[in-house]
Amino acid sequence: MAKRRKKPARGRLPLKGGRKRVLVVLFVPSVERDGTTPIEQGRWVDAALEMFARVFGGATAYPKAKGIWRDDERDGALVKDEPVVVHCYTTPDDIEDPGNLAELGSFCRTMGRNARQGEVGLVIGDEYFAIREFSAE
Repeated sequence: MAKRRKKPARGRLPLKGGRKRVLVVLFVPSVERDGTTPIEQGRWVDAALEMFARVFGGATAYPKAKGIWRDDERDGALVKDEPVVVHCYTTPDDIEDPGNLAELGSFCRTMGRNARQGEVGLVIGDEYFAIREFSAE
């Protein structure tokens, strides 16, 4: 006879641990803005994972996706890409921390500048940020 599971107490989840409920997603590109010159994607994925681990506690990189981006500054040229999608769950307090946001922003600007991008895609919660200004702070 199968054991009956106890229902969790009202208002409590049966899972223990932290409540990281804010999803942060970073798209690590495979090519430069020209759409043909490959970048060192593996190096940028590793650097992103390390940054997310240090700042927010961890992250997971998903294998190459297939994407396309319209570069309006190049007469609407379509840039095909195979980005790696990095997911990180964090807490509302951690994502609102000015120091954490500064480190995340700095990483995105550095990657955008050094990998010669037109835009770095970052999603926080349900909002997409098109980071296009890559100058150092």
